Amino acid sequence: MSETLVTQPSAVPGDGDGRVLEVSDLVVEFPAKGGGTVHAVSGVSFHLAEGETLGILGESGCGKSSAGRAIMQLPRPTSGSVQLNGVELVGHSGRSLRSKRARMQMIFQDPVSSLNPRRKVKDLVAEGARIWGRKVSEERVRELLLAVGLDPEAVWERRPHELSGGQCQRVCIARALMLDPQVLICDEPVSSLDVSVQAQILNLLEDTKQRYRLSMIFIAHDLAVVKNISDRIMVMYLGRVCEVIPADRLAEHALHPYTKLLLESVPEAHLPDAELDVEDVGVTNPELPSPLDPPSGCRFRTRCPLATEICASEAPPLRESVRGHLVACHHAEV
Repeated sequence: MSETLVTQPSAVPGDGDGRVLEVSDLVVEFPAKGGGTVHAVSGVSFHLAEGETLGILGESGCGKSSAGRAIMQLPRPTSGSVQLNGVELVGHSGRSLRSKRARMQMIFQDPVSSLNPRRKVKDLVAEGARIWGRKVSEERVRELLLAVGLDPEAVWERRPHELSGGQCQRVCIARALMLDPQVLICDEPVSSLDVSVQAQILNLLEDTKQRYRLSMIFIAHDLAVVKNISDRIMVMYLGRVCEVIPADRLAEHALHPYTKLLLESVPEAHLPDAELDVEDVGVTNPELPSPLDPPSGCRFRTRCPLATEICASEAPPLRESVRGHLVACHHAEV
């Protein structure tokens, strides 16, 4: 069942055959200074449906950005599968990889650092297409700049250091759109911007998604932002998925103890700058375990008030509560 999501979809968001991205058993590990291995992402699986926005939510260090970059093969994951429209990306490199992932673009957290400081805006927007040898007209560049809310005449000859952070992020979005992407991965796209600018960029991303018929992965630690922009939300903790839940069920129907603690930790979640802080909100241990030596079984068990012996010996599988709502907890009532 292929679907394009609307405000009140008749089907479960992300459910059905219209999947543009399939991620299976994604593992990201890398060596740490002084020895040891950082287990950034451990066996994460999910999918993205056509026209859907999937939010990835969690504290700093939960592996959400590592997962997003691994999908783009930046760097390539340790193991697992990433399929874009049924085409496997893992195992390819060089021009072969670039051609296969051309319709998947990424917007990074720091827009200023994402842009070549020596290039002018007109060249930054056209850069991706020109790498592929495509002819890029000035008209097309101007069209994209207008689409992201920039006056072409005002920014045409400017370089990144002459722009504000919000303007740089708009340039990054225009550059991503130049290659006609199908999937847009946004890695903390507003966290480095002033609060006054954040809402503008979020509205722009939503308008851009609708105008260009994009599917989007939105990575953030801001619970209110993720809830408002997403159709489904995937909650991660220490490299694993805790819960996948439709956004409209999050506030009232969250099942995983960690998801509930995230909600309780933001008493005024309607505020646009509300960030996650789970300290002193019922956790048995406020310290986040190290990804160098994650707990056995359920990785949240060292902080979970419901933890029992089975939580230490067995990693809980993702189980379905209701259609489209999955939870990985031995004690969740599904």
